[in-house]
Amino acid sequence: MSKQVFPFNVGFDCGNGLVKLKVSGHGHDFEYIRFPSYFVDVTKCHNDHQGKSRVTYITAPENNKYAKSLENKVWVCGNDAAVLDVRDQVFDNRSDGKVKLSLPLFLSAVAQLPLARKHWEFRLVASIHDAEVFADQMKANLEGKHLANINGQLTTVVIHVVKIFDEGYIFKPVGKGNTTLLDIGNGTTIITRFDSEGNVIYRSIPYKFGVQHLYKKIYDHTTLRAIGLDRDLDLIRRGVESPDNEKIFYGVGKGAINITSAYKESLKDWSTVYLKEPIAEVDKFQLQGDRVVVVGGGACLPFLSKNFEKKGYIFNAQAPFMNVKKLHEYACNSLSAETVEA
Repeated sequence: MSKQVFPFNVGFDCGNGLVKLKVSGHGHDFEYIRFPSYFVDVTKCHNDHQGKSRVTYITAPENNKYAKSLENKVWVCGNDAAVLDVRDQVFDNRSDGKVKLSLPLFLSAVAQLPLARKHWEFRLVASIHDAEVFADQMKANLEGKHLANINGQLTTVVIHVVKIFDEGYIFKPVGKGNTTLLDIGNGTTIITRFDSEGNVIYRSIPYKFGVQHLYKKIYDHTTLRAIGLDRDLDLIRRGVESPDNEKIFYGVGKGAINITSAYKESLKDWSTVYLKEPIAEVDKFQLQGDRVVVVGGGACLPFLSKNFEKKGYIFNAQAPFMNVKKLHEYACNSLSAETVEA
């Protein structure tokens, strides 16, 4: 009799800007894995790139056409890819980038788990900005038995895709009255409205903008242009995500440049150009008595979060992880409602 293998449970949020992963099982409950959604094929120069995200893909499932195209490819992702001049990014393929890069990004995330195994089996629950259009292909690309070299050893990764949700649908907030969820992601912004029992009663068409557009405005600011052609969007992202005493720096150490003024000016312009319409929409629901909850990477942007507080919006430091947290709960068959009170 063959030994029964119980899979690890995984929530997978393949974001336009950041990959988030939550894995548990077999007595382990790993911390969140989080890294930029960058991907670089280093097959032709693989000896030069030995980062922890490195994956050498060997054998794909017979019926997985996309995975077959990855056979004998070597890649790095996240911060290992950020140091390279040329990289693909989910954001650059905003319509179907999550579909195309979900498998490489997922395997590179597995490589960063604090446990090395020769065999992984996963029950995976994921999300995407338009599940009706992209979920089936995303599932087809991920599913099956994959053989790869991960962390220097031959590793079998078996993926069972349980479900792929529309982003935000799984949040399921409950409380007195309705809740409007404003999800400001890296490449899209989505509004979802729930009744008091957590049922979806409204879903906006995804606004095709996000935090990445703010980074691009900072990149084009005169302060950054003065740095020269070699300025780096990833260094801008790191500075915004890690302010120092309410100051934003480009780079680290003695050579770091204070770009706080450039950030504030770009934030004001970005908010006026992009956020005005979705903010007006959620304010309309707030006037009807809804609580407004802000999630996604845009929820905690320096200085913007204070404006959200003044408007009575609700958010917390875990806002960027709320989606993957709920996806993981679903994979564990333990999805709970989020009690939200103003």
